[in-house]
Parts: sequence; structure tokens; C-alpha cells
Amino acid sequence: MAAVWWVTTIGFILCLGFVGGTIFHFLRGTLNSEDAVRIDKINGDKEE
Repeated sequence: MAAVWWVTTIGFILCLGFVGGTIFHFLRGTLNSEDAVRIDKINGDKEE
């Protein structure tokens, strides 16, 4: 009976990993850090 709980626990952890990985994948594509640098440039060489 203990083996059933181990299999259930491992399966649950794998499911959480798949769901978390999917969310992370889509958030990473949506919150692209290169867009922030390209759109909101920091003008360090700005003439005063």
C-alpha cells in the first residue's frame, strides 16, 4: 500500500512541474526583457 502513495506523490510532483513549466514558458515569452530595453532605452549618452 505504501508503494501506491509513493507513485501518487511522484505523479503529483511531475504534474506540478509540467504546469509550472508551462506557466513559466508562457510568462517568459510574454514578459520579454529584450523588449523593455529596446522600447524604453536608457539614454546614458544624452547631450545636456
